[in-house]
Amino acid sequence: MVGCLNILLRENYQVGQLYSVAEASKNETGGGEGIQVLKNEPYEKDGEKGQYTHKIYHLKSKVPGFVRMIAPEGSLVFHEKAWNAYPYCRTSASEEQPRGTSYWFLQSLSIQCP
Repeated sequence: MVGCLNILLRENYQVGQLYSVAEASKNETGGGEGIQVLKNEPYEKDGEKGQYTHKIYHLKSKVPGFVRMIAPEGSLVFHEKAWNAYPYCRTSASEEQPRGTSYWFLQSLSIQCP
């Protein structure tokens, strides 16, 4: 029974994750700003199955004016790549600057508390 429940939870999580990505992108996008979804597709690698997304966050209109004034051109644009295979998720983000590219990596594991 636990195995069946685990599969149902995973399927519900994946459907919810797809819906959340689509809704957030729709609600935050317009006029060249917001979230641009380049890829949102299933993936399978080394026995791991999940959802891969590649998004670009255009944040210029989302920050206060004084930040826009001091931020270098392009510094408010981030690329995010995520491999979401519930309960594991890996995310990388990058920001391209004239001085080089910055990268951030995050790995998470969802666990059920007793």
